[in-house]
Amino acid sequence: MMKTRAAILAACLALSAALLVQPVWSQPAQGTAAQTWKINIKNADLNEFVVQVAEITGRTFVVDPRIKGNVTVISSTPMTADAVYELFLSVLRVHNWTAVPSGGVIRIQQMQTAKQSPGVSGTLSQLPPEELVTRVVAAQNVESAELVKILRPLIPQYGHIAAVANPNVVIISDHADNIARLMELVQTIDVADEEDVVVVPLEHAFVGNIVAMLERVAPDQLGRSAAGPQRIQVIANERNNSLVLRGKPRPIAEILKLVDKLDQPATATSGAQVIYLKYADAAKVAEMLEGLVGENRGGGEEAGAAAMDTLIRADESLNAIIVRADPSVMREIQDILDGLDIRRTQVLIEAAIVEVSVSNSRRIGVEVAAADESGETTPLITTSLDGVISSLLGGLIGEDGDIDVLSGLAAISETGTPTLAAARINAGDVSFGAVVQALASSSDANLLSAPSILTLDNQEAKIVVGNEVPFRTGSFTTTGEGADNPFTTINREDVGLQLTVTPHIHDQEAVSLEVALEITNVVDSPIGSSAFSDVVTSKRTVENTILADDRQTIVLGGLIQDDINDSVRKVPLLGDVPVLGHLFRSTSKNRTKRNLLVFLRPTVIRDKQEADQVTNRKYDDVWSVEIRSGGQDLAPEELFEGRN
Repeated sequence: MMKTRAAILAACLALSAALLVQPVWSQPAQGTAAQTWKINIKNADLNEFVVQVAEITGRTFVVDPRIKGNVTVISSTPMTADAVYELFLSVLRVHNWTAVPSGGVIRIQQMQTAKQSPGVSGTLSQLPPEELVTRVVAAQNVESAELVKILRPLIPQYGHIAAVANPNVVIISDHADNIARLMELVQTIDVADEEDVVVVPLEHAFVGNIVAMLERVAPDQLGRSAAGPQRIQVIANERNNSLVLRGKPRPIAEILKLVDKLDQPATATSGAQVIYLKYADAAKVAEMLEGLVGENRGGGEEAGAAAMDTLIRADESLNAIIVRADPSVMREIQDILDGLDIRRTQVLIEAAIVEVSVSNSRRIGVEVAAADESGETTPLITTSLDGVISSLLGGLIGEDGDIDVLSGLAAISETGTPTLAAARINAGDVSFGAVVQALASSSDANLLSAPSILTLDNQEAKIVVGNEVPFRTGSFTTTGEGADNPFTTINREDVGLQLTVTPHIHDQEAVSLEVALEITNVVDSPIGSSAFSDVVTSKRTVENTILADDRQTIVLGGLIQDDINDSVRKVPLLGDVPVLGHLFRSTSKNRTKRNLLVFLRPTVIRDKQEADQVTNRKYDDVWSVEIRSGGQDLAPEELFEGRN
């Protein structure tokens, strides 16, 4: 009887445990139904609770085999599937477990190891409060290490917090609700302080030495690698020997105390200083300063005493000068160096050297030829007219063997421009023709060179393009041991194009140019015997000083060379017959005038940006400059633009 009662009691307990989690359907709203559940369990197994939540929410869980414990939940409010999942996360948190999403599944593991798992992405407000996430919080005004000291007591043992100095951020791993609370706290703490600008005049110390010393003492705040909200910007104003500080009030106050202790009178009456120059030449600057100091020695007693103690030397390897002088003389030297050690303006000189040849050629001759139906041409009488009549007669015979006059005219037009042409086709399919031709050539232009030179203001620049040609300067014979030994001395000189330009900039707008252009060529016919011939060269030079605006094109030149060439080509004997000899003779007369023109365009380059623009233009442009393009003349300024 007792066993029967015990069995009935066990069955009732099992049935009640199975009914602890039961779905309850609420009343549908506007034709739609939302399923809810009431959760009331007591001392239920944690693993069984995970199974029930998986069925309700439809999520897939991977459970740590070490999970165990009993769960008790008392609730009278219907909950949706999302609410059941948030309740599930709270239950896991109570038992020191957490759920970590990983792909399409959710891992249930201990909190101590969960912080090493990847955090959940998304907005904190959209995540369940019990979700374990990792966030990176950026600080703008407070150092990240200081934030960690403040926030660490608010992080649970299973959480994680760490500071990163660069780029000044804090990494936090915790539940979503706690991270949201910590981020609100960071926004309250991370408030920007107004920066102050303080000018500190120095009475005794040199500002350059003070800045170097401060950077060594506090590199984290004042050095070039200084970072963080406590950094201070330091500017040395060497003109009036003052220090400019910019930063927050508290660190500036600490620096001011240190500067006050350093700005003390020197124990020695004079000191030495190494001054590094940025642009000027150390040797020239030292020579100039020594000249100024030497002039001061001729002044009053006070100036002479200060000058006698001044020593200036140049170190060309470091481009620096070493100065040993009293503070008053040192400040004067600094003022002089501020005006001398500046970036010098550069000038780009672009040149286009053009030789324009104007020729007037006339050529008269006669050609007589015959052709058969096959198109083969046989010259009968010719005076070297480039085969004009042969092309005419060959073109008269078409592909089908018929006479094609248009084809013949096209053939002759490709060969030359005849003054008079005639052709005849006889009954025996043999063609005869004759051409009298007079040709006249037109002008031509040749771009000899298009050099460009980049030089400093008031600095001579020179470019040479050509060859070194040997010239005989003398010859003599030595006698020894019964034999004569001839010797010839040779001197090599540059033959080609040589351009020398010295620019002078005025008011950053106008440029005066000292130009020297020399073009030399070797003449084909030498002088003397073949063994001891001398080289003959022709030379054309232009030397001038011009004034041009920035980017203005100027033309120089006008050197004209006139060449006249007459030639006669004839058939021997027949070409000398009076009157009829013209049929066997051709004459040509060529007169050429060569005009040398030099186009120059200076471009003032004031800074790095303008230098980069000029460099990019030179790099990108394809310099196929044509004096005539498509029968249209180019303007002088278009010579320097480049054509693709």
